[in-house]
Amino acid sequence: MSITLTVGDGYFVSHSRRGERIRKRCKTMEEAKACLNSFINDVVVDTSRTRWYFLPDKTLILRKPNHTDKKYKNPYCPSDFK
Repeated sequence: MSITLTVGDGYFVSHSRRGERIRKRCKTMEEAKACLNSFINDVVVDTSRTRWYFLPDKTLILRKPNHTDKKYKNPYCPSDFK
């Protein structure tokens, strides 16, 4: 478990629980400490792309779908010019 300072005045939080690595980027140190506490103690841990359920006998990982509009996928190819 660690809280690491990142470029751009942010913090990167990572923790390994039951052999699975949970990671998240936070903006403030208070938010990073709360996030690390959540990673250690909570049964349901929610990050931006995944949700982790730590049940007594198993771990369930739910991957969230990406609902980004296709015209914003490639920033170098403007959709207005064809």
